[in-house]
Amino acid sequence: MVLVTVVVPLTAVGFWAYPLFDYTRTDQSQMRPFSKPGWVLLLVFTNLVGALMWFFAGRPQRPSPR
Repeated sequence: MVLVTVVVPLTAVGFWAYPLFDYTRTDQSQMRPFSKPGWVLLLVFTNLVGALMWFFAGRPQRPSPR
């Protein structure tokens, strides 16, 4: 019971909060495909869907270590 009422919601909030934190540290010129105001609206109003979109489409591409 504790798992459903405490752990799952806390995990969901953490999964949503990390993209918001990462968004604040990312420069406007590195964001894809939306602008900074577009991403904040998407992240705040679509919650977990917006977080998934940030991970797969919005984060800047990191250079590969060589």
